[in-house]
Amino acid sequence: MKRIFTFSSVAICLALLFVFCKRDPKNDSNVTWKRTTNEVIARLDADPERINPILASTTYSTQVSNQIFQSLMYVNPQTLELVPQLLKEEPVATEIADGPWKGGVAYSLEIHDKAVWDNGAPVTGNDYLFTLKAVMNPFVDAPRVRAFLDLIRDVIVDTNNPKKFTVYTSEKQIIGEEKVCGAFPIMPEYLYDPKGLLKNIAITDLCTPEKAKALSETGGALKTFAEDFQSSKYSNEIEFIGGSGPYRLESWETGVRVVLSKKSNWWGNGIDRVTLQAYPDRLVYQMIGDATMVSSALRTEEIDAAADLDPTMFDSLRNNPDLAARYNFHTPLMLSNFLIYVNTRNPKLGDKRVRKALAHALDVDELIRTIFNGLGQRAVGPVHPNAEYNNTDLKPLEYNPEKARQLLKDAGWMDTNGNGTADKNISGKLVELDLQYLYTAGRPISEAVALLLQQHAKKSGINLVLVAKEFNEMIDAQKKGTYELCSGGRALSPTLWEPHQNWSTTGDNRTGFGNAETDALIDQIKVTLDKKQRNDLYKKLQAIIYDEQAELYLMVPTGRIAIHKRFEAEHSALHPGYFPQQFKLTEQ
Repeated sequence: MKRIFTFSSVAICLALLFVFCKRDPKNDSNVTWKRTTNEVIARLDADPERINPILASTTYSTQVSNQIFQSLMYVNPQTLELVPQLLKEEPVATEIADGPWKGGVAYSLEIHDKAVWDNGAPVTGNDYLFTLKAVMNPFVDAPRVRAFLDLIRDVIVDTNNPKKFTVYTSEKQIIGEEKVCGAFPIMPEYLYDPKGLLKNIAITDLCTPEKAKALSETGGALKTFAEDFQSSKYSNEIEFIGGSGPYRLESWETGVRVVLSKKSNWWGNGIDRVTLQAYPDRLVYQMIGDATMVSSALRTEEIDAAADLDPTMFDSLRNNPDLAARYNFHTPLMLSNFLIYVNTRNPKLGDKRVRKALAHALDVDELIRTIFNGLGQRAVGPVHPNAEYNNTDLKPLEYNPEKARQLLKDAGWMDTNGNGTADKNISGKLVELDLQYLYTAGRPISEAVALLLQQHAKKSGINLVLVAKEFNEMIDAQKKGTYELCSGGRALSPTLWEPHQNWSTTGDNRTGFGNAETDALIDQIKVTLDKKQRNDLYKKLQAIIYDEQAELYLMVPTGRIAIHKRFEAEHSALHPGYFPQQFKLTEQ
């Protein structure tokens, strides 16, 4: 069964569209396009850290990788349904009645007849099997992806037709199909494992935790493969990056632009499928971090698409008659949220009363109003506010400096030396409540948010020490747990919420919070097929997360998107809010 992200008002969430158009360019001889070539220049506000879909951990890398690599199934940007991409048709799922995986599901899959790699070789189940082995390799730094594949136990490829294969799972899960078919893009075995290092390693061993642990202690081929696979060549060098997607990497000037060119003989040409649409000849991802430079690039038509436009500039841009004649402006409620990661492993932040004090010390309503020009909605947890399983009993914690001070006092933090910052005697040493807050360097909005939060927190006796970091350095600090507070954002799934990745103690958990109770809830959610029961479990887990405040949720942003009218293009609630490969050049 297809699963669709459910909203209380589909019309509001998916069709929130404001186009301020003063002239119809097709009927106005005064409006001409500066560029008429069939290439899309899209703005990225930071450099991809690498182009390797298994190792990448930022949305900037994903936006580029998605044009080069493909998954078995992918989300339709408009309907939010999971639909075939590399697959010939939808999977056939059969409950396993006996054998070692009794009670699980066997997914029968077949890759499209025409799907080939850049060297002309067919995309097969062996490539799926190789990619799965790479993800499950304990020496490969892929916890973000690996956390979604806990149910897979075996893959059998048809020897007579390797485009056909079956994936066996140990249990029925609420997003089993999504995990099997959409958790990772498929990578070509011939390019990424030319020595065949993973060929003779059984996937059943890698998918069994005890056996995988034993393999990790021996090293051998697994370790050798990981060292090679994680080297810079497979993430940064043109000749070692390739997939089945419509585009190939043409050039990459770090910090400037990434250029992708359309394959002239791409296998998906002429196939009527939304996940195979690829109209532009070239996609150029232009790195522009400065808001003023983005505004200037729009005014001079140097770029065709931009998301996350500066909120204080957005109204002036979309209300400008000349710009409105050339660009469509869109404001969907995005499937993402802005938050502050809290390192609960840190001694200063291990007490949830301190974390709650932080939440009460921040005036998020003022932040949305003054910095984002009202373009956002308060968030209270990791679930989209319009999801049917959102716990509506949970309300945003109000800005209340006095309550924050009281919570700190209850946790033993008081300003005993009169310097305005709460302190506490820990092991005979007076420790000030100075908390490092990491934010993205070179971005005025990030800095403005940080300064405002610092101002708020000071009123409650919390001293935020602002530290500007490059985006990739922040991600590294989150992974290693070498931070106290860190600004962040997260894309929200258009399908059902699967909390294992971010909240399980065995997942890619960057806050450090988790315990036996939450792990048990997460495990139960995964296998609860009854919607009402599952929604109750969802809400219980949300209530625990809310009580712990291991992540301080700020807002669900309203998209601030501009797309040039020389293209026919639809916006989406999925980040970044548009899909440049689907832009279709119009006639002027």
